[in-house]
Amino acid sequence: MHELNILLKIEFRRAFKNKLFAASIVIGLALAAGAFIQTVVPHIDVLGGYDGSVASYPHSVFTSWMGIGIGYDIWATVYLYVCILLAALPYCSTFVKDNNSQYILQYYSRISKNRLHIAKFITTFVVGGLIVVIPLLVNLIATMMFVPALKPIENGLFMGNGSSFMNVLFVKHTFIYTFIYIVQFFIYGGAFCVIALASSYIFNNSFLVMLMPFVTFYGLGVVSNMLRNMFGMDSFNPMRLLASNMLSDKQLAAYILEPIIITVISGIIFFVKGADNEAL
Repeated sequence: MHELNILLKIEFRRAFKNKLFAASIVIGLALAAGAFIQTVVPHIDVLGGYDGSVASYPHSVFTSWMGIGIGYDIWATVYLYVCILLAALPYCSTFVKDNNSQYILQYYSRISKNRLHIAKFITTFVVGGLIVVIPLLVNLIATMMFVPALKPIENGLFMGNGSSFMNVLFVKHTFIYTFIYIVQFFIYGGAFCVIALASSYIFNNSFLVMLMPFVTFYGLGVVSNMLRNMFGMDSFNPMRLLASNMLSDKQLAAYILEPIIITVISGIIFFVKGADNEAL
């Protein structure tokens, strides 16, 4: 356990000191700032959304922050399109680079191969999740500083209207809903990033490995849309699932299981192949 802790410190330090980590965070925060300026700044005039009629409501955190705007607001939607690419930039290519340079043999000669791979897997997952979730959190906190957290009501103004489990949770227990949404964003970011580790045994090009989380993210969307159009299957498009206002009861299983399945499959490939790895 002590050996694993040391490895985790080394790998996290390596990830956080990478200039691409700072670049990914800056780009994500820039998009979060764009969403704030576009939506939150006009909503600082809280009563601007209320005209006294039944079909109106004062502006709220829950109609203003970046997460609820995905699929509607341009900045929030662009963030969804690029967040997995940003998450993959700093660390996802390091394993294949270590293999290609034979640097990983320095680790293998000193410590347990399995513990090294566990450290790589954990670091890849956590770093990917952090990069995805930090801009969302910053935008939410900034929104809460300027707009009141008024409880949603079922009058059609809020994107959640009480028609499904997640929408009921949004209306009845809004902070729990928001917490689940943010945690799930973290999980999706980590799950797609560990695809790069499994891909390291297919491609020895670090650029291709780094792109694989992003390609898979889009690829699943394309396949999902094709199957939906051809056979009427329920969507498992990750972009659609992460646009929380679109989530129906039929999509709950995909929303929960998709990142779990991706993580498990990637982990099995990575650890099974890694047991015989002596550098690519």
